Amino acid sequence: MRPGAAAAEVPQVSAPALGMTLAAFAALSFLLCVLLGAVSPDWGLHRPWLQFYLGLTGFDLRSIVLGLAQSLVYGGHAGVLTGLLFNFFSRRLG
Repeated sequence: MRPGAAAAEVPQVSAPALGMTLAAFAALSFLLCVLLGAVSPDWGLHRPWLQFYLGLTGFDLRSIVLGLAQSLVYGGHAGVLTGLLFNFFSRRLG
């Protein structure tokens, strides 16, 4: 390193911002799949949501609200945990 040069910064990510981003992505994806399932139920593209999310029964309002809430929780959890792990490993290895 040459004299007077600053040390390289370790890359960091905002875990809350990443969590909110992935929560919004999951929620929008869920809503788009529900909309597509309502428009064209024969395609079956909405079935994975019904299979992996707890308590969903179809296209009723309760299931849509429950699926939206689960999308926000799962997406937020994945984003925050990914951000924290990235920051941890970036400090240790980077």
